[in-house]
Amino acid sequence: MDIEYFKNTFRFSESSAVPLYLQLAAYLRIQIQNGVLQPGDMMFAENSLCEILNISRTTVRQSMNQLVEEGLLVRYRGKGTFIANMKIKRNMNHLYNFTEDMKTVGAAPCSKVLKSEVLKTCPEEIAEILKLPTPQTPVFYLERLRLANDEPILWERTYIPYYLCSKIESYDFNKNSLYRILTDTYHLEMYHAKESLDAIILSRKEAELLESKPRSAGYKIKRVSYLNSGFAFEYTTSVTRADKCTYQFDLYKNTASKKTPLEIKRNINL
Repeated sequence: MDIEYFKNTFRFSESSAVPLYLQLAAYLRIQIQNGVLQPGDMMFAENSLCEILNISRTTVRQSMNQLVEEGLLVRYRGKGTFIANMKIKRNMNHLYNFTEDMKTVGAAPCSKVLKSEVLKTCPEEIAEILKLPTPQTPVFYLERLRLANDEPILWERTYIPYYLCSKIESYDFNKNSLYRILTDTYHLEMYHAKESLDAIILSRKEAELLESKPRSAGYKIKRVSYLNSGFAFEYTTSVTRADKCTYQFDLYKNTASKKTPLEIKRNINL
């Protein structure tokens, strides 16, 4: 976005109760989310914005600070302020949908299927998690790379008992949503899920898939999804680069009248 585009498209609303610095921050946020301002682009100099908008440097600096705090801008000493590389924020207190969450932040989501097949046997750990009679019980296995703006974000591996979703391997999950197919075709609708989050060092394979350097920092999430009946019907592991995702937790005071599942898990782990 050049300075002329900025001058022609931005105006302060003098009648608004919203402070000037938040109006400016909101405009720049939308330009970043819509891809007008791209990661790596240099932000306009603060002095230039002061002159164009006829506002104080304090107001401009407040706007820039707001966007830096949100992770949308990054400052480099001696170089200036730049549009930050996209970093996904994930709230761990709500059920997560990769496609919808990417659209919310203005990114274009897509999936690349690496494997979609029926396994005649599965690891004992997974058989135990899904309460399968034996490890020899067939499961549907889906391995995908989840991308945002064509950039790898997550490496996912999903296991579902095959007797719950016969012939599901015939669907093209490069184009179709797994949860939509499970809900609409097999009447398997997620009611709640349990997740664990671990900090890891990416293996060579994980780093290669996520286009990162080997032994970079990452996160691994293990997720078990349940039906309303309490029946576990899906197990998924996700691996992501630590520099691409931020995980957010909403914490509440631990009282007898209000406990969240997160608080209970923390109490057990501590």
